Amino acid sequence: MATIYDVAKMAGVSTKTVSRVLNEEPLVAEETKRKIMGVIKQLDYHPNAMASRLKRQRSNIVGFVVPYGSEFVFQDLNMMEQLRGAHDVVTQEGYDLIVSAPINRKDALQEILRLVKHKNVDGVILYPTAGVDVIIKELEAKHFKYVTLGLYKEDQKTNFVIVNSLAGGYLATKHLLSLGHRRIGLINKPNAFFNCCIEDMLLTGYKTALAETGVTLDPEFMVEGDYTIEGGCQAFKSLWENSNTKPTAVICASDPMAYGAIRAIEDLGLVAGKDIDVVAGDNLPLTRKLYPYLSALTNPSYEQGKQAGKMLLSIINEKKDFPGVTLNMEFVIRNSNS
Repeated sequence: MATIYDVAKMAGVSTKTVSRVLNEEPLVAEETKRKIMGVIKQLDYHPNAMASRLKRQRSNIVGFVVPYGSEFVFQDLNMMEQLRGAHDVVTQEGYDLIVSAPINRKDALQEILRLVKHKNVDGVILYPTAGVDVIIKELEAKHFKYVTLGLYKEDQKTNFVIVNSLAGGYLATKHLLSLGHRRIGLINKPNAFFNCCIEDMLLTGYKTALAETGVTLDPEFMVEGDYTIEGGCQAFKSLWENSNTKPTAVICASDPMAYGAIRAIEDLGLVAGKDIDVVAGDNLPLTRKLYPYLSALTNPSYEQGKQAGKMLLSIINEKKDFPGVTLNMEFVIRNSNS
């Protein structure tokens, strides 16, 4: 196996010069660089990546940290799209991505501190869930780089990538209203999922569309889900059982909850897309293939993960904060009653 000394000897330079080329440092002539790189290829030399990282005081690894139990994390399709977007951009830049998901949510802070303490990662992408401010304080106290997938506080100006669901909620509700629906249910996200101090834009869009059409907002038609199929099923049954006038359509804040709502509709002896129109909340790849065809809010999950990965690498490399990025949710109509 070739060593750095073999490369230096064949190229007729010092090991220090070879090291400078490998670390992309300046002050090495282009001709010398080409010569050294040619020798490296000829000898099939692979530097010790760990030693190189330690020398630069970097791991070239970033973390994707979700302060929820692992059972939830690895079943959430929207999260998988965000993870895929982050993975694609950081690996293209020569970084590795590790997922940190504690078995139990209560262990999230300790998991973060473990990553930071041992410098296993150069920075993290983090969900701004309720209680995340404690984690953020720890990261900032240690000057640790992070990007949040959403806002963790109302006045946050930097280091976040957020999806504005206002337009999606508004357009979905207006579309159902245009079809003649006046009793439109909303299975929304759980209040505790994200930082509750931030305005619920999906709900705002829903309320605005109803008000513009002169439809009275009925609190009975608004329920919380938990982003899971089971949660969507239970939420729709609760919506159905607790409302005096039954809904004729329902908007779901996630695709899995839409799948659950469809199952609940069938359990009630009804037909989704005929008796009850269902609007999905993410427009994930599976939803695009599902029958009955579902109109859907289009959540740019992959792009959100990708933008978060790009921003985190910029923060790490340039050692400064960056203005937050806002992506907009849209709405797609498919060939069904909804």
